[in-house]
Amino acid sequence: MKFSFEHRGQAYTIELQAHGEQLRLLVDGQVHEATIVRGQPLELNIGGRSVQVAWAKDGRDTWLHVAGCSFLLRRTAGGRAGGQAAGAERSLRAPMPGQVRKVLVQPGQQVSAGAVLVLLEAMKMEVRISASQDAKVAQVVVSEGQSVEKDQLLVELEPGDGG
Repeated sequence: MKFSFEHRGQAYTIELQAHGEQLRLLVDGQVHEATIVRGQPLELNIGGRSVQVAWAKDGRDTWLHVAGCSFLLRRTAGGRAGGQAAGAERSLRAPMPGQVRKVLVQPGQQVSAGAVLVLLEAMKMEVRISASQDAKVAQVVVSEGQSVEKDQLLVELEPGDGG
């Protein structure tokens, strides 16, 4: 199976070949091999190292949580990146049900692309919700200790001034 995804404005081509428990992933031509150890949450053995991958799918969007980082992969039309970048999101939402462990920003605060804004705990893993662009925090609608549902609004951003 072949997929094209966009993450933070960068287009990626991913080809997945599955043979039973063996997976072969080609990411922009680079080969990665893995073995499925167990199904949910997905645990892979990659190069002798155990890696847990949590994922949630919503239409063309797939959220991945790997090695302490969360990624929004958006399937692109026609297999090529175009239009508005995935990084231009203003409403940051929970990729899966969980509990807010820490809120690291407050309204009015300027943040840089990649800055962690909220830490969630979901499926015994830490999920980092990060700014996808330089921006100003318009509002924070969750608090520490609060339980959240999938797609629940966490933080609203205003685009940065760009200069």
